[in-house]
Amino acid sequence: MKSVSLLFYNQLLSTFASTFGTFCISWIVYGETGSKFVMGGLWLVSIAGQLLIQFLAGPYIDRFQRTTMMKTSEWIRCSAYFLLWMIIFSGNAEVEFLYFSAFITSIVVYDPAAAALIPKLVKDEELVKVNAKISGGVQLMRFISLPAAGLIVTAVDYKDALLSISIMFFISFTMIQKINEPFIRKTKKNTWTGQFKEGFTIYRNHWILLVLGGFISVASFGVYASQTMYIPYIAEIIGGSAFEYGLFAASFPLGYILGSYAAAKIRVPKQSLYIVMTSALFIGGCTYLALGVTKILWAAILIEIIAGAVMPFWNIYSTTLYQRLVPDSVLGQILSVRFLLTKAAAPLGILYGTFCASQIGISALFLSVGLLICIVSGAGAVILKVFRRRLAVQAAD
Repeated sequence: MKSVSLLFYNQLLSTFASTFGTFCISWIVYGETGSKFVMGGLWLVSIAGQLLIQFLAGPYIDRFQRTTMMKTSEWIRCSAYFLLWMIIFSGNAEVEFLYFSAFITSIVVYDPAAAALIPKLVKDEELVKVNAKISGGVQLMRFISLPAAGLIVTAVDYKDALLSISIMFFISFTMIQKINEPFIRKTKKNTWTGQFKEGFTIYRNHWILLVLGGFISVASFGVYASQTMYIPYIAEIIGGSAFEYGLFAASFPLGYILGSYAAAKIRVPKQSLYIVMTSALFIGGCTYLALGVTKILWAAILIEIIAGAVMPFWNIYSTTLYQRLVPDSVLGQILSVRFLLTKAAAPLGILYGTFCASQIGISALFLSVGLLICIVSGAGAVILKVFRRRLAVQAAD
């Protein structure tokens, strides 16, 4: 259990550093330009890096130790933030360098590697509990890091913040070396195309994973369309400061922590598992509709807490399904394919969010996103209810 604890605390530290870093780069860019298009471009660059690395490296991820992939990711981010600190310290804070840093820090495979490591460290019956603990802990760090980042960026020079982020990733790198990863049987050597096709074979055998991936792809479109404009939303619609943005951004993780605790305590509803998951997405869509009509900070914070509270019932159950249905020998690459499925619509979402917010307003953007998610998840809940018996068998296997 020592390795499980190390993995847990390492993910907390990595999440704190990653969230802090994203906040800093985003706020610096918006402060330098004040442009919604530039903010949208920053998110697009970051998503492009994530999609590229998962597409290229995903099929090979199971050829290496999961801890090796995690260490490589942390070292890349440590180096990127240190380089950005050096560039800004020398007086060259051009937007191009910030874009480059956002791209480099996004080409990592830490998350799928860490998720694929969990089944090697815990028993099958403990997966939901451990996933809930890690998921809730990750959101706790986001809850802490966002207002902390707002305070630090407001109180001190952001150059000091960037250097501290680099140091945190270095500490995370050293922690991973102490995780005792059990031996993993190497998969047979194969071409990149062969590995990729093998991954999709899993989706053909367990088509529910592909169906759920389609639902969340639509939700991801809406999430990235709206999140791109969160800073302008707080600054223009709410009229808030960097600290108030930190409070708003931290409200979703706070709700997520509460929801994770509930998900870990509640017995897994095998007969209605997929209905619960799609219902969580539907409620999440309703919260975007609510954000589209409010201009009060504390109302927006409450809405985000509700959104966070329902999401664990999608994320935790979804991750556990993958860990139970997919063989360990290909779990890493399957989680990478899952990442591609869930993020494929993100670039379109960012473009839509940037265009919509600039042309018809941020409130209209949130309303359109909420309507889309509600329609898709509502229809999905109806469809899955029709096939409930067949799906219940897969969930119980």
